[in-house]
Amino acid sequence: GEARETAARMVKAVTRASDIISRLRQLFKKGAPQTNLVDVNEVIQEMVVLLRGEASTYSVSIQTDLSADSPRVMADRVQLQQVLMNLMLNGIEAMQDAERGRQLTIRSLMGEDGQLLISVSDTGVGLPAEQADQIFNAFFSTKAQGTGMGLSISRSIIESHGGRLWATSNSERGATFNFTLPTAEAQE
Repeated sequence: GEARETAARMVKAVTRASDIISRLRQLFKKGAPQTNLVDVNEVIQEMVVLLRGEASTYSVSIQTDLSADSPRVMADRVQLQQVLMNLMLNGIEAMQDAERGRQLTIRSLMGEDGQLLISVSDTGVGLPAEQADQIFNAFFSTKAQGTGMGLSISRSIIESHGGRLWATSNSERGATFNFTLPTAEAQE
């Protein structure tokens, strides 16, 4: 039974990886995202479940503060999963060397002009001030093993959905990555 469950999880992970690769190919071919009505809070919850094991490995607690009345957005679900996974994993990695209070917080709320605002905050090392403008450039990385593609691809995905992705330093410690997506009503 356990082996069957593990095999099913592996098949699901391989399918998700295949979807991500095909969507990346579309993105670089400038193909249109495969959009449907998506509940972003549901996608956030899926990513929290998926990454909870990784977070617990580094003693990171994941908190969510999701707006109960968040409207749906017209989006490519797989691409949104990819953006959220990248931002959440970056946050977890940023806290690996933190001595205390390792917390990742994901929020969703209605912003201005019919935009849904999603934020991913960590209590890690924060953004290097002199490199804050460069972190979204392709091949630029602050991590020794980083490719410098995650944030660049994430920004391209969000912009292809009519949104915006940016980062800010937290007042005490850590960083927050924010992105907006137009709601389905605003797009109409």
